Amino acid sequence: MMNKQSGSTLVIALILLTIITVVAVYSLEGSNIQSKMVANSLFSTLTYQECRNEQEANIRIYNEDGGSKRDELITSMVTATPIKLTDTITESDGNHPPKSDLEIVWTYQRESPAGRSGYNLDSESQSRAYLFENQCNATFSFSQNQQTLGAIVEGLEQAGAIN
Repeated sequence: MMNKQSGSTLVIALILLTIITVVAVYSLEGSNIQSKMVANSLFSTLTYQECRNEQEANIRIYNEDGGSKRDELITSMVTATPIKLTDTITESDGNHPPKSDLEIVWTYQRESPAGRSGYNLDSESQSRAYLFENQCNATFSFSQNQQTLGAIVEGLEQAGAIN
């Protein structure tokens, strides 16, 4: 009776081994896809953060020191031409340059509503706020991020100087 069943154990073992191998191959393929999804999410977050950092750095630079670096913004308001920055602020930082390729475009929108004007104690004059649109494109590896930020730049010139 044992002689008739001796080959069936080998056949069953081979079938089970084949099934386990197929399951293992599909599991590895699934984890490869998951790792690509995680990498894409990481790169997307990286490009978003770098765009956001650049936009905030731009606004901070234009609003500090009483607006000494706002000449090109004033020019863009008068000529109604967007400013495309070739060198970004974070790229000039040698310690922590961005990993993404960044492209920044400033576009003047309009003067802020009347409620956003005020009095500047330093210059002892009225000041106004001007609305700009700051568009950032960031590309890193196979991920791309584009975002637009509304920016308020205060008191480019004394109230009434720019219409």
